[in-house]
Amino acid sequence: MKRLPARGPALQGRALIASFDIDCGELLPGHRFVARGLGGPYELPIPPDWDGTDGEYERILPFVDRGSYPGFSLEYELVPGLPPLDPRDPIFPYLVGVAYAADVTLPWEPTDGGAIASPAGGASTHGSRGDWPLPPDARRLTFSLYPVGDDGRVTWDRAAGDLEVDVRTGSARWTATIRS
Repeated sequence: MKRLPARGPALQGRALIASFDIDCGELLPGHRFVARGLGGPYELPIPPDWDGTDGEYERILPFVDRGSYPGFSLEYELVPGLPPLDPRDPIFPYLVGVAYAADVTLPWEPTDGGAIASPAGGASTHGSRGDWPLPPDARRLTFSLYPVGDDGRVTWDRAAGDLEVDVRTGSARWTATIRS
């Protein structure tokens, strides 16, 4: 890809745990997925059904009294930006699949949430995935990214690659398994 566009307005001045600009390839037909950083830290509520059986009980116990746990989001942009959509059109065909893991046991099974800006064209469209738990002793986070096929569905059978983030240095590295 040619030079990446500057970060869009949604990321200007935003608090980031780690900041990077990694082109992860064309994971959506006609659009490249550019990982921009880790947003946060945020305070995540401890799930009401958490009973200490997921993860290591001793590691989350210090957070139980305050009722929250450290969290973060993966911040990215789709380049070029998504064209304007009819408000009745679903946004799901524009959501790349993301699976999150850490090098330590997570306190609970993370769910994939997030948001994407209203498509308006332009150089990029901002997106955010998470919020996910961030264990204080984690050193490496891995995001397996799954492309969207021409049919608008995530191809969960094979990851396009892994984005690895070193939490301590804030550096990131993309390893592609599918050429784009």
